[in-house]
Amino acid sequence: MIFKRKEGFRFSFGEPIKAGFVVMIDGKPVGDGESRLACKVLDVSPRGMKMMTEVDLSNYINRILQLEVSFILDNVEIRGIGEIVWSKKFGSGYQYGIVFYNQPGVESLIISELKARRRKELLGSKSQG
Repeated sequence: MIFKRKEGFRFSFGEPIKAGFVVMIDGKPVGDGESRLACKVLDVSPRGMKMMTEVDLSNYINRILQLEVSFILDNVEIRGIGEIVWSKKFGSGYQYGIVFYNQPGVESLIISELKARRRKELLGSKSQG
């Protein structure tokens, strides 16, 4: 699949953010649906993210695969359901590009949480200077 980012911004983190995800096939969680697998968010935009995990998802390649990813940027937990649009082996783990399709609530929450996080970062750097 050819994928080109057409977004206004993408926010990268110096220190990746801890997150969790549930694998979903055909809209249903795999396994008990309660067990979250560990991952880290490397960057995020209102419509997607780049994440890293030790979990190899290539054995689901011929299925309709989605991930329900949950993470906290500032205070509020964000849960988005996305599709993997690219993947690559990276060190001992895997990186995945995730796109959140048609989830305006998730988009607006990501934007507001990024603004709040950035505000705190700026205030913290001013008080140290």
